[in-house]
Amino acid sequence: MSAPHRLARRVLSVALAGSRSPWGAAVVAELNHVTGTWAVLRWTAGGLRVAWRERRGVRLTVAAALVPAVALATFTVRPIPSGAMAPTLGIGDHTLVDRLTFRLTGIDRGDVVVLRAPSDSDGWFTTVDRVIGLAGDTISCTGGRVHRNGTPLDEPYTHGTTTDCSPVTVPVGMLYVLGDNREVARDSRHYGPQPATNVGGRVIL
Repeated sequence: MSAPHRLARRVLSVALAGSRSPWGAAVVAELNHVTGTWAVLRWTAGGLRVAWRERRGVRLTVAAALVPAVALATFTVRPIPSGAMAPTLGIGDHTLVDRLTFRLTGIDRGDVVVLRAPSDSDGWFTTVDRVIGLAGDTISCTGGRVHRNGTPLDEPYTHGTTTDCSPVTVPVGMLYVLGDNREVARDSRHYGPQPATNVGGRVIL
């Protein structure tokens, strides 16, 4: 048996393993009667098409099961727990939160995130805030406006509310976050920059 025949038999045996179709067995059995390298290649391609058609239903069934499973693992719907992000997000509003892809793409300035933050009672609470500064950014407030690296930010989502804060440079691995409702939000003005690892998701809707 030539090298092309041996390789073709190995490929077809793997591709057609478990096949219930008589065509699968016939494709492998008749391979020995095919002569010429190009003829072997064409025969092998035909056998692979048989395998593809036969297993298409199985692939679609598996894909149909995997899509919702992946979606459930990646996304969740959660209510907004406080008025810290009003009026962008009101108390009780339900948002779609991405729990996975932000870990691959990273967090950017302006992202709205679900964050585990320290409370006044030495515990923790879950909040939703907007990322204002990343590692290395210097955040300060002048004239009621937030500045990042000396440049005032355009923040239409605050609807003109003034912001007071102490200047801080965000350490490596940390985020500076603020709620859109600056009058009631407890955010990095109170508990400082927070570890990026405390982010549990990114709000996408």
